[in-house]
Amino acid sequence: MNFAQFLPINLLWIGLTLGKALAQPTSSEFKLVYQNTIQLPENTERTFVDYGNNLYFVAKDQVVRRSLALGFANVQSQKIWQNIDQILAINSMKTVVFSQAQQQLCFTDNTLSNQGPCIDLQEYDLNNVTVVAASKRPDMLWLYDELNSTLLLFNFVQRQIIQSVSNLRGILNLRGEPDLMENTSALWIFTNSGQVIRMDDYLNAISQQELVFSSIVPYRNGCFLIRDHHLYYETLLTGETLMEGISTLNSDNKLHISGNQLIIEKGKALEVFIIQEK
Repeated sequence: MNFAQFLPINLLWIGLTLGKALAQPTSSEFKLVYQNTIQLPENTERTFVDYGNNLYFVAKDQVVRRSLALGFANVQSQKIWQNIDQILAINSMKTVVFSQAQQQLCFTDNTLSNQGPCIDLQEYDLNNVTVVAASKRPDMLWLYDELNSTLLLFNFVQRQIIQSVSNLRGILNLRGEPDLMENTSALWIFTNSGQVIRMDDYLNAISQQELVFSSIVPYRNGCFLIRDHHLYYETLLTGETLMEGISTLNSDNKLHISGNQLIIEKGKALEVFIIQEK
């Protein structure tokens, strides 16, 4: 793929759309409706939320899964689940547990029972995978390997690498630690230095922005983000919109997205909001 040919056109488009956004007043296309507050289980160390309305509360090697829709919970403990860094729902029946320290992917069903052996990423010459993301394509995961700053599309059923592009730090001037999320509009790369990059299905960069945020999640063609104790929704076309009716936020609050629900993690509690179109 020819990034050098693509990016100048893309940057011109960004400049035009940003100029349009700055020249016109913006109004939010969404409103947030408070639903409820969920208290985290005692001793919870990390919390994960998937796109299937499930919450995962991690304490050492124990995982509690709770359904946002139905309220029931599953509890599972596995010795192979050491240093859990991510939990992702691939579909309603399969979940992946990623450990950066062990460089492995383990799979479970919707009761958190193991499904087959774990995948050792080092067998694929991947030695420093730092983040994974569920793909909208069946049986696929996105992987980012810090070695050579490589982004890969991995088929975990066929157990093979489908696509890859290396040297993202050079090609995209990637700075800081990247995070990956994919929704129906794009594969998103966020860095803790403030970069927001959208990639298409062929690993071409279709837009780049520099934003200030302490937490960010994609929703449709834009992102919800926390900055300066406030919640905003940002898109290239309409610019930035302050979301009203949200209490003061802190820099350590974390955003999660699940379907049409925005979840704000505040210390030992999760505030759940329904995203509605105006």
